[in-house]
Amino acid sequence: MKKLSIFLMLVIAGLFMAACGPEDNEFAGLKVAEADGAVVVPGLSAGQTAVIDLNAMEVSDELDVQAFTVPSTALPEGVELVKAEVVFADGTVLPATVDGKMSGKALSDYVASIYGKRPETRTVVGTVYLYAIQNGAAVKINAGEVTFQIVPQAPVIASAYYLTGTMNGWDNNNTDFLLSNGGDDPYANPVFVCTLNMESLGNPTSLEFKATPDNGLGGDWSGCLAAGDEGKFNYNNVGGNFKIDGIDASTKYIRLNFNMLDQTWSYEEIAFNPFIYFIGATDGWSQAEQKLALTDQNGVYTGYIYCADPNGWGNEFKFQKVPGDWGTEINYGTFSGGVTGDFEEGGGGNIKANAGEGIYFIEANLATNTLKGTRINNMNLVGDFNGWNPGDAAQQMTWDAQNYCYVITNAGVNANGWKFTANDEWGINLGGNDSVEPSMKIDDLAANGKNLGAVGKTIKLYPTRKTSDKIFCTVE
Repeated sequence: MKKLSIFLMLVIAGLFMAACGPEDNEFAGLKVAEADGAVVVPGLSAGQTAVIDLNAMEVSDELDVQAFTVPSTALPEGVELVKAEVVFADGTVLPATVDGKMSGKALSDYVASIYGKRPETRTVVGTVYLYAIQNGAAVKINAGEVTFQIVPQAPVIASAYYLTGTMNGWDNNNTDFLLSNGGDDPYANPVFVCTLNMESLGNPTSLEFKATPDNGLGGDWSGCLAAGDEGKFNYNNVGGNFKIDGIDASTKYIRLNFNMLDQTWSYEEIAFNPFIYFIGATDGWSQAEQKLALTDQNGVYTGYIYCADPNGWGNEFKFQKVPGDWGTEINYGTFSGGVTGDFEEGGGGNIKANAGEGIYFIEANLATNTLKGTRINNMNLVGDFNGWNPGDAAQQMTWDAQNYCYVITNAGVNANGWKFTANDEWGINLGGNDSVEPSMKIDDLAANGKNLGAVGKTIKLYPTRKTSDKIFCTVE
């Protein structure tokens, strides 16, 4: 087709916008398709091509991928095709050339929007429309439906990778250093993370490694991730080793982040603060007083948080490493390893407490970037006095939202030992944080702690660390 001048293209566009019917031009008498008003030219029917594997070609915005065919011999004499498009079943419209070429990137993005990015053959159906002129008249031609079989552009991503390098003597069987996205679909969550404890590695000043897919353990290096240009990596062992030099001797952890779709990698030297602070709708996004404590030096924070929505803004929250400092925020996106339990994604990167107002037990792992929230439906006393029954309704405590504490005024505890349990089970429980049993250390309670020995009828449990760095109780 000869290249059309801008003036002629504007004339053609005007003709199409004028919606000339077939009775106005040389196409008169041809059948008009019922659904779209376009004419049907006998013998002019677009055909499908073989499977379009977008991983086997260069993909761009250019209209250079042969997506369908058009039998030009079926055109009436003097007719010139000027443009084409494909309208898919959901109404999506993608441009095409008159000889059936389309943008590989547009096709890949469209298929991925329906099926995800996993590189498998997907089927989509679209109607091909051709736009033509003859003797100054314009017409829209329905060239029929085409069934497209398309493999979206994406690498084959393993479910897990393991670092193989100086940290384990280049042992290709070793699985100590897992690079993982928490078990999610890697095409939905492509960020894989591994946190290295530098002290356990002997505080090296440099690291060198590759990443072995789980199906390559045992000596197969062919599928390894290897270093590419700065900040990039390659699949299939194309490239050199990843290197981290100049590691400070005081560095406690290094976290590696690999985006398997962008094929980028980065690392950061991290130190885990003793607390992370809750901020959200509960206190009008203004206080950051409740907090989780670092309970495992590998980056695990736990604690109890009161989630509420007094202003009707949505029962949502974030965390901060430094209270009041939004530059240190920890949001939903931080937890690329997965958010489970009674939490889900909220608006603007917030985390939403989806089980309603109440106390939640939270486990946040900043090494693996995972978060779990468990709604506390009830908090009970359990001990020698009631046969260690964690679901004793007579010893259930009441939440005092004003004072951020659980209260019971008819406690039946005795000096032979008792604890706090949640949700009528032993999975979440609190006891004394010392080695003596029964413990009298009621000002410092710990998960799975020792049995308590303090005796009284009125017991108040303060679980949120709002006014103290410790979880504590009072017994009167």
